[in-house]
Amino acid sequence: MIWDRLGVISDEVSHDFIEALDWIQTEGLKYVEVRMVDGINVANLTDEQVERVRQEVDNRSLHISALASPLFKCALDPTRPVEAGDRFGQEEESVDAHFEKLARTIEIAEKLGTGLIRIFSFWREKEPEQYADEVAGHLKKAAEIAARHNIILLLENEGSCNGGYSFEVAKLIRKVNSPSLKALWDPGNEALGEIWSYPRVYNEVKNLLAHVHLKDALIESGGKPSCVPIGSGRVPYMQQIHDLENEGYKGLYVIETHYIPPGGSKMEGTKQSLEGLRKLFSHPSLKEEKAKHLKVKVFENRQIMGAAAAVEAATKIKELLSQKDKVRIIFAAAPSQNEFLAELVNQKGIDWSRITAFHMDEYIGLPDDAPQKFSQFLSERLFKLVKPGELHLIQSSTTIEQECQRYSDLIAAAPIDIICLGIGENGHIAFNDPPVADFADSFIIKPVELDAACRQQQVNDGCFPDFDAVPTHALTLTIPTMMAGAHLFCIVPGPTKRAAVEQTLRGPISTSCPASILRTHSDCTLYVDRDSYGLLQVPQVSTQGGQA
Repeated sequence: MIWDRLGVISDEVSHDFIEALDWIQTEGLKYVEVRMVDGINVANLTDEQVERVRQEVDNRSLHISALASPLFKCALDPTRPVEAGDRFGQEEESVDAHFEKLARTIEIAEKLGTGLIRIFSFWREKEPEQYADEVAGHLKKAAEIAARHNIILLLENEGSCNGGYSFEVAKLIRKVNSPSLKALWDPGNEALGEIWSYPRVYNEVKNLLAHVHLKDALIESGGKPSCVPIGSGRVPYMQQIHDLENEGYKGLYVIETHYIPPGGSKMEGTKQSLEGLRKLFSHPSLKEEKAKHLKVKVFENRQIMGAAAAVEAATKIKELLSQKDKVRIIFAAAPSQNEFLAELVNQKGIDWSRITAFHMDEYIGLPDDAPQKFSQFLSERLFKLVKPGELHLIQSSTTIEQECQRYSDLIAAAPIDIICLGIGENGHIAFNDPPVADFADSFIIKPVELDAACRQQQVNDGCFPDFDAVPTHALTLTIPTMMAGAHLFCIVPGPTKRAAVEQTLRGPISTSCPASILRTHSDCTLYVDRDSYGLLQVPQVSTQGGQA
């Protein structure tokens, strides 16, 4: 759980230190990070001001996470042109002056009871690598000073500095090779830069870090970066925090949103980021298990289930968009997907212009404008709302042979990254009903005859008035096509799916229940609700707060 290890930089809330502390306390946070106090940089506080900070923090039973100092935000050589950034009230000074400031900042840290001080790697040179040894030399000297006081210096990745990216920070820390110099990982800062590929950037520093800052970012049209509330940008925070916790990270998480809503305040911007973070982890599962390779998550109801699946799918989409130019996704069309699709539309920070979208099956014989057509279903609930950059719909108005060839070519043009699917009452995936399911099918898409159970489900779902109105044939992606998707999100709510879920998880892997093959996929998650999972003894749990 991260909530007992969560804090915020005080002046990200308000320039008024007392107002910021009161807000932090009201929000139930435990930690405050000190950067500016009533407009004064923490490194410039007098002893009297430091004592006031300590008393006010103690009075609210808060803890100081670190000092967010401006140390070494200066030029290595003032005669060389360099980049520059925000100094937060600190004048431009020499390297020697910053070492003097280091000594004072250590005194302040000791008075305030924290052993962590944030530092930087000097304003960014035109060719940073040429000066890496010089930068490391200064940082080594600083680490030696800090070690004498049991202080850890936190080197943050910031684009205006020589350690602008995770790989640069990692190289500098390894050059210094001191336990008194660790990484401060800010994935939002990384996402603001040109080099952004998750989890590669995180992997550079994951074994070196001691502190984490949280902000989110988008790259707008034209390439302009901007900060946005957490959960609204490029950073797949659900996966990032999951990875940190799984890697054994025991440090703190501190919000540094850098976002002010138009016409709003810093407090409102930080509140939006805090709420975004809480929302990411507000859908706790009742139970989790694995059936061979298949991950299973059980939720209280279909609304919570759909929202959780959408958040996790959006996280994966963001992660993939950080690694490649386009992401290819196949979507299922069925009422079982309603809650998932509704929440997916609401997910922020997905560049849908870089999504190539497909759907997985379509009736044969319905008019083009029939509301029951799956292309219509998905267009109304998803495609018209998010406007994917490329959209490929199955056309049933052309000849079956021509359409199968056309769609096969589209699917085969590149690997499919994500498939969002369901499971039918008869255990089908897509329209691969038991009589036509083939785990070794040689086709990508094929025409099939729907079995009676499948047709009756369409009536049960309210899609058709009676059995005879349901088409008898359809085009469907085959099981090998589905299994070739890299990441599968399978959403299956409702009591009518209980038998199919049971067979999927615990029956033989057989075409008698085609969905049972999902147990062999390397990355498939099955999302079910209490009704479809079917174990009444699954305990009730509180959905207050969140967990990571």
